[in-house]
Amino acid sequence: MKHLSVADSIAKTWSLDFTLQLDREDAAFLAGIHTWLAINPDPTLDEEQLRNIYRIVGEVSHTDPASSAQRATSAIARLREQRLMVRTDTAGVIRGGEYSLSLMGNAIAEWFGEQEGLTRKSLEIIMTQIRAGLGQIHLAAEAGGDDDHWESQVSGPLKLTVAQLIEGIERRQQGMDVQQEQIRERIEATLEENWFEAVMSCENLLVTTSEALQELHKVLMHEIEGMSSLLSEIEDLCEKGSRAESVEAIDHVRRQIERIGAWGENRFATWSEYYQNVHEFIRSVISVDPDRAVRTRLRDAIKGYGRPVLWFLRVSDQGPYIHLRTDSDIRPAQTVERELKPAEEELEETGIISLPLDRIVEQIAEKLRSSGRVELLDILSGLLPDHTFHEIYILAGELAEWLIRQGVPLPLHDESWYRLGKGIEIQKLTVRQRKS
Repeated sequence: MKHLSVADSIAKTWSLDFTLQLDREDAAFLAGIHTWLAINPDPTLDEEQLRNIYRIVGEVSHTDPASSAQRATSAIARLREQRLMVRTDTAGVIRGGEYSLSLMGNAIAEWFGEQEGLTRKSLEIIMTQIRAGLGQIHLAAEAGGDDDHWESQVSGPLKLTVAQLIEGIERRQQGMDVQQEQIRERIEATLEENWFEAVMSCENLLVTTSEALQELHKVLMHEIEGMSSLLSEIEDLCEKGSRAESVEAIDHVRRQIERIGAWGENRFATWSEYYQNVHEFIRSVISVDPDRAVRTRLRDAIKGYGRPVLWFLRVSDQGPYIHLRTDSDIRPAQTVERELKPAEEELEETGIISLPLDRIVEQIAEKLRSSGRVELLDILSGLLPDHTFHEIYILAGELAEWLIRQGVPLPLHDESWYRLGKGIEIQKLTVRQRKS
């Protein structure tokens, strides 16, 4: 069973110059034809039956009934041109034709219909049939025989019976993919509509689907292992009998089985990841914001992004540089002179500079109790005449820390910097008395 390469398949399809265009009415017409063929014993339809089906399409789409026959004729022609429907009789223009859907038309119509999902019961039934078929093929390969025997008892069943049964599993897998997508859309829509009230029902739906996938995964892994071993035994028998055609059929079946196993692994891992993501969303978003307050504010903020908003950022106001110098490559020579001390003179040890904080805290505390508030700038301004700038600089930090411990700082409304003598600039710090 030789397969085309990807490049050959693309080139062959391109050379057909084939275009598929299905609007809403044609798709509904195609589905109606497929359903009629499924529920009636006749394998074909005549033109009158096709027009009756199209009349229902016109009723659903609310088109003019007077033009129904003409529109039906055009729709039949479009389906035939796109090879979705074929004429099965040979009467030509002598009488009205008989029509049936092509393989592609059936496939599209089946996709529009209800997707058959893969369940544990259906999987076990099909797997049992595959194992039984492989068992009979194994016995036939052991017995051996002429060319007709290998064709009818080994390679033929592998190509037709076993391969078609595996295709049935793949078709149900595709239907289950559609069902899982519908479940995800249902969970998203339910959470969006009911939010916190929908958590329980969505969790139950997640658990039910996870259990079903886990059962399918176990059945697939168990059955695929057994069938792979049986295929290897059949392949050894075919190689001993020099049956290349049977070996090719075995390779095709093995690829199908491996594809089914890969699907099971992938879907189980993907759903597990989705399961965790939904639970994380419920735990970190819905449970934290059961009334949608944060979500609503965030959505409104995103919608209003770009509009003028009264947002402010408070930063320290750095004054401009006062001493600006022009660049110059010439540096004037400078002579540094200092008095040399005798080498034998030792360094003089000095103690830590005593700060006057301890001497003034009682006065500040009394003022805080009497007036209810004090201002750092006023205190330091009053101390400036009797102390050096160095002492005031050190005192300012300790005094600010002491004031914050003794009282409650008031909000800073004035961000200006005030000069305190020649070398210090500070901002205002107002502290009020703590309430007992």
